Amino acid sequence: MIVTQRHITKFLELTKEELIHITRTIQGIQLLLDQLYSPKGYNIGINQGRDAGGSIEHLHFHIIPRYGSELGFIDIVGETRVLPEGLVSVKQKLVKSIHKFLNKEFFDNF
Repeated sequence: MIVTQRHITKFLELTKEELIHITRTIQGIQLLLDQLYSPKGYNIGINQGRDAGGSIEHLHFHIIPRYGSELGFIDIVGETRVLPEGLVSVKQKLVKSIHKFLNKEFFDNF
């Protein structure tokens, strides 16, 4: 999940700089997930507001790696949970490698 540093509630409130930073962050997360898990595709979504599934009024983005033979996006959004790997293990892998993809050079060289 990606959230903005500035608390906003609507996609239309994003500045040009925020849009560029968020889309570049999505690219970096995809590169990280490609290296760690080799997904076959991605669902990338935007949640805006409580009626879109948010527990509080805010804007956030999801990056969901897809593997072809699993449940569909709507099943995941519908609170179905498929956990082929423990969340602690996933977090450890992400924390260990994220600096390779989301760093000052990655954003400056865009």
